[in-house]
Amino acid sequence: MNTATATTDWSSIADAPGLDESRFSEDSRLGVSFYRKPVLQTGASAEAGRAIYKEVDYIKIMIPGDKLLMIDEPVNDINRRRFADKYAKWQAGAGNAVEGTPLTALPKMTPSKVEEYKFFNITTVEQLAGASDAVGQKFFGFSEDKRAANNFIELAKGNAPLVKMNEELKERDAKIEEMQEQIASLTRMMGNKKSGKSEKSED
Repeated sequence: MNTATATTDWSSIADAPGLDESRFSEDSRLGVSFYRKPVLQTGASAEAGRAIYKEVDYIKIMIPGDKLLMIDEPVNDINRRRFADKYAKWQAGAGNAVEGTPLTALPKMTPSKVEEYKFFNITTVEQLAGASDAVGQKFFGFSEDKRAANNFIELAKGNAPLVKMNEELKERDAKIEEMQEQIASLTRMMGNKKSGKSEKSED
């Protein structure tokens, strides 16, 4: 019988292990920066029939004077505690993480228009589709863009079952290919054993 193992959320414990380790004593000399990176959500994308991205917080740690050694990874609990002050200050100006399909996925959506919409906190197709018509007074061609966004979403919904099926077929094909490679490997091993036995019997 499988039993679930409870995990400890060290981020809620003030004296969590690792916070005062000597290896972190020189952290003040490090070059630390945070940024957000859109990461493709494969499950949500397959369900929606279009590319769904989620903005994930990343941290970049560099040692001054060393161009080769750099850490660039999603922010984890250790990072949040280790660089708590810097992370809090960055979050204060970073805003909320956005999830959805980037505006660039829309046909005829130019980089300049993307920047214009971004100024008004519209960065995804979903946000544009649900934007108030009052926003249209600030943009030339807004009604056409909003209609294109809604059409894009509706079309993607119709394609969602097909996209999901294709993803499942890819997974199935990958498993079949892996099994075939395993069978071929076993066949070669059996062949080598047989040839070894034949050589011994001839001796």
